[in-house]
Amino acid sequence: MPRPSLRSRTTKRRLVRTPSGRLAVHVIDKRHDYPKCAVCKRPLHGFPRMTAREERKGHRPPSRIFGGYVCSECLKRGLKAAVDSVYGA
Repeated sequence: MPRPSLRSRTTKRRLVRTPSGRLAVHVIDKRHDYPKCAVCKRPLHGFPRMTAREERKGHRPPSRIFGGYVCSECLKRGLKAAVDSVYGA
């Protein structure tokens, strides 16, 4: 029996015939999409396409403020808007 996290109905399964002739169930990894910008929804730079197993190996997002959450163009636009609203330029 698979571990409890793999027992949900959302996990895809594939029947594989083994060399001994019996059928074994292989659980297929879930597909993940690129991380996207929270503002413009475009894919963020600096994140390679990875499977679910490779994702947890510790790829780090950019270390700047809002890195991995907002793209650099939207961050630049937001910072300019914030400065303009404070200083009334």
